[in-house]
Order: sequence, then C-alpha cells, then structure tokens
Amino acid sequence: MMKKLLLAAILLTLAGIAYLFLRPDLTLPKEQVKAAYRLPNSHFIQWKGAELHYTLSGPDTAMTILMIHGFGGSHRDFDKLDSLMNHSYRIVRMDLPGFGLSDYPFDYDTKNIREAYTEYFDMLKDTLGIDSCIVMGNSLGGMISVELATSRPETVKALVLFNSAGYEMEEVMKSANAYVLRNPLVRILAMKGMSRFMTHRGMKRVVYDHSLLTPERITRVNSMWNREGNMRHLVELANSNEFPDEAMMKDVQCPTLIIWGQQDQIVNVKYAERFHEDIPNSRLVIYDPCGHVPMQERAVDVYRDVMVFLSE
Repeated sequence: MMKKLLLAAILLTLAGIAYLFLRPDLTLPKEQVKAAYRLPNSHFIQWKGAELHYTLSGPDTAMTILMIHGFGGSHRDFDKLDSLMNHSYRIVRMDLPGFGLSDYPFDYDTKNIREAYTEYFDMLKDTLGIDSCIVMGNSLGGMISVELATSRPETVKALVLFNSAGYEMEEVMKSANAYVLRNPLVRILAMKGMSRFMTHRGMKRVVYDHSLLTPERITRVNSMWNREGNMRHLVELANSNEFPDEAMMKDVQCPTLIIWGQQDQIVNVKYAERFHEDIPNSRLVIYDPCGHVPMQERAVDVYRDVMVFLSE
C-alpha cells in the first residue's frame, strides 16, 4: 500500500513539473493587443527604449487631471469617469510602464520601479506641457499619487485617492494575492501568461458588483495581462519589496479627497481612516456597497463627490 501511495505521489509530482514546463504559452504579441485595445484618443511615446501609452481627452486649455490605475490595471479602469469629466477637464489616463499598452524599460539603469514611475511622470508632464494638475490614483496608483504630491508639490494641486495602497504593504500584498508571484513555481507559470479562468477569479475579488465582469471585460483584462512583457513586470514588482515610507502621508499639503469601498477585499477599508488622519487637508467618503474600484462601480457618485471637492 505504501509503495502504491509513494508511486502515486511521484507520478503526481512529475505530472506537475511537466505541466509547468509544457503548458501552452499564453503570451500575446504587443502589436496584437495594441491593435485590439487602442482607443481613438490613444497616444504612444518613446521613453528609454520603451513605448508608453496614454489617452488624452477634453479641452486643451482646461486644468489637467492625471488618472493612475492600480496593480494589474490599465487606463481602461477610468473609462466611465473620463467620459463624465472630460467636458470640464483635460483628462490624461496613463498606462504605467509595464501595464496595459505600455512597455517597461527593462534596461532602465535603476531597480527602483517607483522611481521609474516618477521619472515617467516628469517626462509626460514636460511632453504635454503640464504646469499644474490634479492627480487621481487607485490602489498602487494612489500610492504613486501620494509620492508625486510630496515630491512634486509645485505641480500637484489636489489629490483624489481611490482605495489607495500605502500602509502595511506586507499585509496588502498578501490580501491582493500578489505574494503568490514570489513562489518560484508560480513565477514559471506566470511567465507563460495567465489563463482566462484565473483572470476572472482574480477580478471577482476586485469588484463587489459582479455584473460588471462582462465577457468582453474579462477578455480585455486577460489580454493586457498576457501582453508581451507585462507578466514579467508584474512578477518583478511583486518581488521588489519597494514599500513607501508611511510617514510621507503627513507631508501631503494639497487638498485631498479619499474615496473607499466598504467591501474592498484588496486594501481593507480600515486604511481609509489612516489616510484621513495623516493627510492634513483631507476629507473621506466611503461607499457602501462598493469594492476596490469605486471609479468603476460608483462612477456617478464619484463624479458628483469629485466635482464638489474640486469646486471648493
């Protein structure tokens, strides 16, 4: 009996190893994903040997709002909010390097990924002639937004944070299941792309309203994750340990609106009050029910609250 169990265990182990190395590669060519998901107002720019993507809408003379997505997200996370606000503001939705339709410059001479994001902001600011702007960020994008507000206070005039990362990042990474990408076997699997089933499973933790998870949206997110180079960047970011100094929240001087979803399974709502306490000139709005992406699930409410905030 013991010999049979041992043999079965060996066979299962060998089958698992074979699957790791022989499973189909789901990686998609960059040009294929670009052709499928670029928008009429998409723009592509070269930076340090990489092609970066952003969208631009609204009046050229209006105040600029920069919208920054979260870990695993893209410019499409702000579709609804862009459409509601671009009659009054100039909206720039950026794909962070290594996400969406943007390359990450893997030959970049620093391993500090957050520093690379900040330098990309500077380049984009100069390219688009942005003297001052409002910055909105979700999750990882919120953490980057706070860093921009503290390091570029002359440019960032107001902040809107959606379920922002920034506190107790070890715990947040675990909640987001990002730590699974630190497992060597999982990394091998990830480098061959993410299945549509696993993408759908992950997205169900992001939104409270599962009716938003249409087949088209699942396919789009899966395609962008599997775009050549993007999974590599996700893995490197998950393994980077580049966590911010939590004390920087107290250095934010610009007016800040903090918006959170009560049912967030990624960045717990308990952190909303910490941002509110530490950022001096801030106000807090919590939506119930709502998950990790209020700008998608509660776009009309977000629009209302943001417009009131910006008018004061």
